[in-house]
Amino acid sequence: MRKRVGRSNCRKFRFRGLFSSVSRVDDDGSWILPSDEAAPAKVPARTRARRRSFFVRVLAVGCLLGSVPFAGKWGYEKVFYENEEFVLRRLNIQTDGVLSEARLAGIANVAAGMNLMELDLEMIRVQIEKLPQVERASVTRELPDRINLIVRERMPVAWLSSPTLGIRPWDMERGYLLDSDGVLFRCLDLNDGMKSLPVIESFKVIEPVEGTRIESEGVRSALKLIVESDRRFLGEGLSVSEVRVRDEWAVEAFYRNGLAVTFGVFDFTRGLEDLALIVKTAERSGHQLATVNVAAMKNIPVTFAESATRSDSSSDAPGSAIDYSSSPNALSSPVNEQEKHLRSILKGG
Repeated sequence: MRKRVGRSNCRKFRFRGLFSSVSRVDDDGSWILPSDEAAPAKVPARTRARRRSFFVRVLAVGCLLGSVPFAGKWGYEKVFYENEEFVLRRLNIQTDGVLSEARLAGIANVAAGMNLMELDLEMIRVQIEKLPQVERASVTRELPDRINLIVRERMPVAWLSSPTLGIRPWDMERGYLLDSDGVLFRCLDLNDGMKSLPVIESFKVIEPVEGTRIESEGVRSALKLIVESDRRFLGEGLSVSEVRVRDEWAVEAFYRNGLAVTFGVFDFTRGLEDLALIVKTAERSGHQLATVNVAAMKNIPVTFAESATRSDSSSDAPGSAIDYSSSPNALSSPVNEQEKHLRSILKGG
């Protein structure tokens, strides 16, 4: 710190004042103090070099990371899309139904010579599953030159019959098959197995659409009844040949041995259990059932098929059905004793 002495710089200050609008007070006795806003210190050269080096490294890493995806894509295309080894040469089609390999290949829209990596497997699967006969499909790629197409077709359970709509069983043009879920589809091969399927008849059905699920609650209940009945009684020789949907509350099942059973639409599981008990009891007694109404929970009506000619009545013929539930006075015959025994069992006593 020094003190200004004299006016040696008067001319400089006088010249500056010509261009300044602010008058300055010339104080010879003022002190020159150091300013708080000192000039910034210079950054050492080594520090500047380190900073430049760090910036260059960061920039290089960023460029490298940005170029990796492009380089990977370029390499992937060179290895797979432009490689002549990955060309479709074999289409392996496996199906468990009647759909032909030619039709499936045409729907998949694939042919030999196509690039294996350019094929959209998901789109092929969706196109195959649009067929009403297909339940689900699986499409996989097997390098270097193979596509595997595995198709599971719907398993038909019954034919649909609706006389009011002109839907007839065993008809490939007007008939519909039903799987266990109630999905409708056409028959592509009318073989003996298809002809032996049971028939579900309903007069109150909305016009069906192939590939959709049927809306009738009675028809869906009849499907479940066929599946469950075959599971329980097929080994015993009881196979359903036809189910008629009488109304919204009851269905009537006809078995191939001539037995007719009425079930409740919403209670056929309990009806099958009662039927199993009645069938076993009838077999032990050696009599053949003709009709059973298991829609009733108590006092189940049961009739038997007459196996011998009755000598005391000329109107009764062998093989006719006799409703013993409506004959309370005829309790002396062995058949009526069996009817009484069945009623006792079903009443729990």
